[in-house]
Amino acid sequence: MRTRLFGLAAVAAIASGSAFALTGTAHADDAPPPINEDYSYPGAAKIFQDRAIKLISGDGHILLAKCGSEANMVEVHAYNSADHDPDPGHYCFRVTGPAGRLRMEVPFAYQVWAGSHTAQATVAVSGKNSTVPLVKNGWTGIGEGAGTDPATLLELTTSP
Repeated sequence: MRTRLFGLAAVAAIASGSAFALTGTAHADDAPPPINEDYSYPGAAKIFQDRAIKLISGDGHILLAKCGSEANMVEVHAYNSADHDPDPGHYCFRVTGPAGRLRMEVPFAYQVWAGSHTAQATVAVSGKNSTVPLVKNGWTGIGEGAGTDPATLLELTTSP
């Protein structure tokens, strides 16, 4: 009799949707939400407040770093009087893999140093976007640094 009552209780529990206690599986309502990575740059609001540049998104292989903290970084120079850093308008990026991408907005950028990386920069000049290959171990002028109108640096990419 006891087995029969337990069996009936189990059937009633399953039919009512209370199977968690009997089967050990969670209801859909109890499951955590799915993880949706949007690749937005961590701490972007604070960086914008302190450095006056927007770091939008990337793959995590190009990261803002303290200039001079290590060798072979990608460096960007820009006219930026709103940058509160002791070296205003000088931005350095550590490259952590053979290929990387970082979307950003660095207004009034005028030159980029790629270090030993194969890299390119996407820039907006007078409302038109273009991609500029960067010279290895040398400075590449963009915008006013290339003799044109001011540029906004929109993206850095590195490749093997």
